[in-house]
Amino acid sequence: MISKEIRKYYTHRTAILALALAFGMITSLSARSIYADQADQQLPMVSVGYQSGTITGVYEETFQIDHRTYSLTPDAVLLDRHGHELHSRHLRVDIEVKYHLQKDSKDKIDRMILYLPY
Repeated sequence: MISKEIRKYYTHRTAILALALAFGMITSLSARSIYADQADQQLPMVSVGYQSGTITGVYEETFQIDHRTYSLTPDAVLLDRHGHELHSRHLRVDIEVKYHLQKDSKDKIDRMILYLPY
């Protein structure tokens, strides 16, 4: 027969483990929820007002999207599909893009998302 002290020890140990497990699960779920909410909020904002196309030419100071010539503003932001910042050297023919024209401009791009191949 198990003594009262041993039974009490196992009961407390089980309770502590159950609480630790519950705390870990709650923390994990709330962290996922926070990140999911942030991702859901960022995606619609990113593409509002953007146009889509494919880069058809790249030159020294300009490039073409669907055979129409554009240039980048000095403070242009280039991102990949995951939101990581890119350099203009990533501009290549046949890359799909979403781009935003600078206000009151028809050929100056201030923000662009490049869908680079994996």
